[in-house]
Amino acid sequence: MGTVLALVCVLTFLHYVGAQMRGPVLSLYAATHGATATGVGLIMGAHMAAAAIGSIPLGRVSDVWGRRRLMRGGMAVGVVTSLLLPVVDDELTLMMVYGLAGLGVAAFTPSALSLVGDAAAPGRLGHAYAWYSTAHYGAIGVGPFLGGLVAEWFGYRAAFVVSAVAIGIALAVGRALPSRSVESGRSSGATFADIKSNANVWAGWIASVSGLLIQGVVFPFFPLLGQEQGLGPAAIGLVLLVLGLANTAARVPAGWLVDRTGWCSPYAIGGVLVAAAVTALLPHARGQAALLALSAVFGAASGLAFVAVSVALVGASTPTTRGLVMGGYSTSLYLGFALGSFALGPVITHYGYPVGFAAGAVAGVLGTFAAAILWVAGRVRAPQRVSPRGTP
Repeated sequence: MGTVLALVCVLTFLHYVGAQMRGPVLSLYAATHGATATGVGLIMGAHMAAAAIGSIPLGRVSDVWGRRRLMRGGMAVGVVTSLLLPVVDDELTLMMVYGLAGLGVAAFTPSALSLVGDAAAPGRLGHAYAWYSTAHYGAIGVGPFLGGLVAEWFGYRAAFVVSAVAIGIALAVGRALPSRSVESGRSSGATFADIKSNANVWAGWIASVSGLLIQGVVFPFFPLLGQEQGLGPAAIGLVLLVLGLANTAARVPAGWLVDRTGWCSPYAIGGVLVAAAVTALLPHARGQAALLALSAVFGAASGLAFVAVSVALVGASTPTTRGLVMGGYSTSLYLGFALGSFALGPVITHYGYPVGFAAGAVAGVLGTFAAAILWVAGRVRAPQRVSPRGTP
C-alpha cells in the first residue's frame, strides 16, 4: 500500500468514526424530543439529500482545485455541525444542521474516492478500493457502537461532542496530505456530456442508489425497531457494529475476487440482492442472536457489492472525469439513502416496520435489475492494467 493510499485510509477511518457516531444517536435524540418515524426519516434524509446534491459539483471541484482542499474543508464542516447538534432539539433545526453536515460529507467523499483511484498501482484497483472501503465501513461499524456507548453512559449530547473531537483529530491528521500528490485532473475541461452516454457509469450509479436505498431503511429505522423490541442504545449499537465489521471483513476478499476474476457486475448485483432479502427479514427476527446473524449477512453482502461498484466506475472513467464520476457515485449513495429515509418513514409510521422494510427491499431489487440490464449492455469488466496515474 502506497503512502498516499494509507493516509487516505487513515483519514477516512477517523473522519467516519466521528461522523457515524451521530447517526443512531440522532435518531434516538430526535425521538426523545417528540419526533415520529416520519420526522426521523426527514432529518436523516436531509443529511443524505444534501450530500447527494453536493457530491457531483464538489467532485468536479476536486478535479480542478485538488482533492486535499475538499477533504479538509469537509472535515471542518463535520466538526462544526457535530458541535451544533447538542444545542438544538426541534425537528426543523436538527434537519437543517444535519443537512449542512451532509455537505461536509459531499466535499470529503468524492475527493477521497478519486484520490484512491489516482494513487492505485497498476492492476491493483480492486486492492486499493478494498483497503479504502475497509477503512470507510470499519468506521461505519465502530462509529455507531461508540456513539451508543457514549450516549448510554453520558447522554446523547455528549456523544455529539465526542463526534466533533474525533473528526477534529482527522482534520489535524489531514495536514499531512501532500498538496499536489497524484491529482491528475487539475486542468480538466471534462463535463457531464463526456459521460452521459456511458452505460457502465449509469449502471454503477443505479446499483449504488438501490443498495443505499436499502441501507436508508436499515440505519435510520433499525434503532427505532430495536427500541420497540426492548433493546437499549448499547445493544442497538452492537448490532450495527456487527453489520459494519462484517461489511469491513468482506472488503479485502472482495477486492481480491475483482482483481483475480476481472468481473464486477455479478458481485455487485448479487450483493445488493442478498442485502435486500435480509432487509425484508429484519423486522421478523426475534432475539439479539438472530438480529446479529442477519446484520452480519447484510454487511458482508454490501461489502462485496460496493467494492465491485467502485472498481467498475473507476474502469468506466478517465483521470479527467474521475472526480465527476466518483462524485456521481457519492451522489447515488446519498440519494439512495435519502430516498429510503424520506419514503419509508411515512410507510413505517402508518403500516409498521414489516411493511416498510419489505417495501424498501422490493425497491432495491427493482433498481438492481435495471442496473443489471445496463451492465449487460456495457459488458463491464474490472480494469486490469491501470497506470499509477489511473489511465486505463
